[in-house]
Order: sequence, then structure tokens, then C-alpha cells
Amino acid sequence: MGYKVKRGSNPTDNTIKDMVVGFIKRLIGVVLILALIVVVGYFLFQFMYGRFEPFREAADDVISWVSVFYKENGVWATLGVIVLVCVATWVVGEEAKKKERRKKAMEEMMK
Repeated sequence: MGYKVKRGSNPTDNTIKDMVVGFIKRLIGVVLILALIVVVGYFLFQFMYGRFEPFREAADDVISWVSVFYKENGVWATLGVIVLVCVATWVVGEEAKKKERRKKAMEEMMK
């Protein structure tokens, strides 16, 4: 006589349908968050453009550079450069955080 012991749930309990539904929910969440960021960014841009002359001049310069690049290279190259700038900015921020954490860890070790 043997006993059948149930130990937790089977990893095969998740069906493909559950995985697809979870993916779609996450995708909708990401799209909604990105849409919110774009809307808030647009209104902040309009506010700053209307109120501050230095911002207006800088924004006009950037818009002219992007439009010239877009006319010469197309939409995919323009989006690629924009993504590259965003990722590079994120990497610089992460490296600064990493350096600060390392510095704090060294200070803690020296105490």
C-alpha cells in the first residue's frame, strides 16, 4: 500500500489561456501608463513653452534638429535615436546610483 502525497500545485496548472490573459493585462497596463506619461508630458511642454522664453528657444532648436533628421532618415531611424538617447540617460543614472551605493557601503565598512 502506498500513499499519494500532494505537495503544492503542479507547475502545469497554468494553461496557455491564463498566460495569454496575464500578458494582455500587463500589456494594457504598460500602454495606459505610457499614454499617461505622453499626455502629462504634452501638457507640461505646452505650459513651459508658453511661459519661459529660454525653454521656447531650446525646444525650437531640438524640434528643428529632429525634423531635419526625420526628413533625411525616416521614422524608424528617428525613433531609434530617441530610444538610444532615453536608454543612455537611464544607464548614466543607474551608474550614478551604483557609484553612490558603493560609496555608502565603503563608508559603512569604515565605521
